[in-house]
Amino acid sequence: MLANLRYRRTKRSITVKRSIKRKQMNKFWTSRHANDDKFAVDKFDTLHENEWDEDSIGRMDEDGWKNRYNYEAALINHIIKAVESPAINSILELGPGPGLLSQIVLGDHPNITYHLIDKKFAKKYFDDHNFKGEMFVKDLSIDFNTDGLLESYDLVITNDFLEHVLNPSIILQRIRSLMHDDSRYLISNPNWRMGHQYVYRGLFDFDNFMYMLRTHGFEPTNAGGSHIWGSPLVTAHHPKLDSERTLPDNMITSWNHYLLMKKD
Repeated sequence: MLANLRYRRTKRSITVKRSIKRKQMNKFWTSRHANDDKFAVDKFDTLHENEWDEDSIGRMDEDGWKNRYNYEAALINHIIKAVESPAINSILELGPGPGLLSQIVLGDHPNITYHLIDKKFAKKYFDDHNFKGEMFVKDLSIDFNTDGLLESYDLVITNDFLEHVLNPSIILQRIRSLMHDDSRYLISNPNWRMGHQYVYRGLFDFDNFMYMLRTHGFEPTNAGGSHIWGSPLVTAHHPKLDSERTLPDNMITSWNHYLLMKKD
């Protein structure tokens, strides 16, 4: 386990107005997952229908998650303010869990149309807590239908999501089809150094992931002078892999990497 996990600001970090407590997050994986070396779909809890049931939802109450969502909401708020034309009036978030991030964003921007897609237990929590926005239950593991969704969204968000699906290529194609020419796509891509669970481990090394995004019709776009931001959480330091040559040096120990993309 990674000890003494702490919060820090990277050179590219945005200014977060909300207070972020400097506390250890004590229930995150920090070593390689046992399923990394042998693919066994039944071992991935993120592919189970009962994800976000009563046995797993409790982790959302930890301070670490709340602090992370506050930081991410501030990042989204930064993007919304930086993108002036056209304004961001609609958001689609895939794999948001029970939707806690959306509630912070909507607290600052109550007039935004915010749609979310996840599993049935995530929606139950969402509905039981009378959350704002609208959550749809759809299977995101390979592809998803667009019934009930808007024709396009101004901002699409996938927050530590793509690495959990069986066919990220199809999901990326579907996301692109839900974007207009001026849409933005915000992605949180986890750093392997924090021991995350992946269906396809090496695909999400920084260089490989950027290549996948480009081959699926996405390119970086700036908001307020940057298209990549670090996390307030840090990992243990491990040298760059050959598949991370374009990863900025100040992002090596960032818990995840936030990327802003648009259609090319």
